Amino acid sequence: MSSFLSVRALLEEGLPKKTIARRLGLDPRTVRRYARCFEAGADAHRRTAVPCKLDGHAVRVEEQARKGLTATQIYQDFCREGVEVSYPTVRRLVRTLRRTEPEVYCRMRYCPGEAGQVDFGEIGRIRVDGVERRVYLFVLTLCWSRYAYYELVLDQTVPTFLGAIRRAFEYFGGAPERLRPDNLKAAVLLDALGQRYYQEDFYRLCRHYGTLPDAARPYTPTDKGRCERDMGYAKGNCFNGREFASLEEAKAYLVWWREEVANVRLHGTTHRRPLDLFAEERSHLRPLPADPYEICEWGLYRVRKDCHFALLYNHYSVPHRFVGEQVLVRLSADTVTVFAGGAQVTEHERLQGRGRSSTILEHYPPEKRLATQEIHRRRVLAVRGAGPHAAEYASRLLGGRYVSSDQMARLARLVATHGDEAVDLACRRALHYDAAGNSIVIERILERGLQERPLPETRTVASGGADFPRPLQEYAELLVAGEVR
Repeated sequence: MSSFLSVRALLEEGLPKKTIARRLGLDPRTVRRYARCFEAGADAHRRTAVPCKLDGHAVRVEEQARKGLTATQIYQDFCREGVEVSYPTVRRLVRTLRRTEPEVYCRMRYCPGEAGQVDFGEIGRIRVDGVERRVYLFVLTLCWSRYAYYELVLDQTVPTFLGAIRRAFEYFGGAPERLRPDNLKAAVLLDALGQRYYQEDFYRLCRHYGTLPDAARPYTPTDKGRCERDMGYAKGNCFNGREFASLEEAKAYLVWWREEVANVRLHGTTHRRPLDLFAEERSHLRPLPADPYEICEWGLYRVRKDCHFALLYNHYSVPHRFVGEQVLVRLSADTVTVFAGGAQVTEHERLQGRGRSSTILEHYPPEKRLATQEIHRRRVLAVRGAGPHAAEYASRLLGGRYVSSDQMARLARLVATHGDEAVDLACRRALHYDAAGNSIVIERILERGLQERPLPETRTVASGGADFPRPLQEYAELLVAGEVR
């Protein structure tokens, strides 16, 4: 078309056709053809119409396309009827006949303090503690004034999301009537049937501040277009092409940009500064409660057979009647609260670090409240509390070749049956004869009443590696007295 108009302009100037062809790099025959078109009164160059094989079927194709048939289906019908036509020809004709309705949106209007829109967006990677991490931009925009709060975060978890909303409300000095997030998991949960439910703690936060949660429809960014536009504006105006040495530097620059650029600019739609409009909107926001909302996280956890559930690599106990069931857990900065059946079941202090346990013994059934280690520890304490000789005897048993738990169990039963004094005397006698290898020795001494017998002043230890050696002089005294046992 540009060549056609250029030829017409040069012909009007009176230049010869060959000169025009040489100047424009065209064939002289082309220039002469354009000249004949001008003489015939043509204003534009049109190609010669090429006949189409479907010229006689245009009405039929239009009717089929109106019914919803695709170009492939129409082509298959022609092939079955023997019409020689190619698929691209059918597709081009259907494309020209099928009209597409333009996408139209209704302009949304808001009153002061009516709504606020929330969005997250990734801005890139920034070095944090020596490691490059993804950084996200949180935006909450008041729909009427376009006054916005911006914050950089490292994740989109529930505590981070709720904390950013709380700080935004504190920045505004109030809360809007409705809060519209998108469908991130920290705000909206989707079940298998497509029904949407608000995340428990997000709903509680909205109720605490008197705002109504109003999530946007899935895959419909136009439902919160003002926040989406603010996100693009922040990415392009604040972060585009800029590099930051640390997250703190990026946060400081964002605060400056928010106060000195974003909220004081002349807005392209309202033609007023968001800061000036916010001065009018502030009185329409809902006042903040006296106490800020406590940020916490909710989740369902299954109780194991040991009456504990695992949370962030630590374990917390639950009453034994909930073993095998799921309980609702509320995790705050300081406490872990457990709910079941709509009522609070127990509460623990939040553990720091990993691999730790918080156990309340009353959560076990009465017969299971003492673990094996605790039972053994109490037995050892009972034996050692019987006297100094019993304590020394217990120490030797713990380092001996017999199973210490069995030895302590027998000694603890003897203490409960015969008393502390008798067991301590029996242990003194066994230690005197160096017979501290097995607790059954104490049992035999007590059965025979030997603990009351006086001990000789001196003793000798038999050689040969016997476990329970006795001095030979004692055997001689027993033979003389006729008391061989």
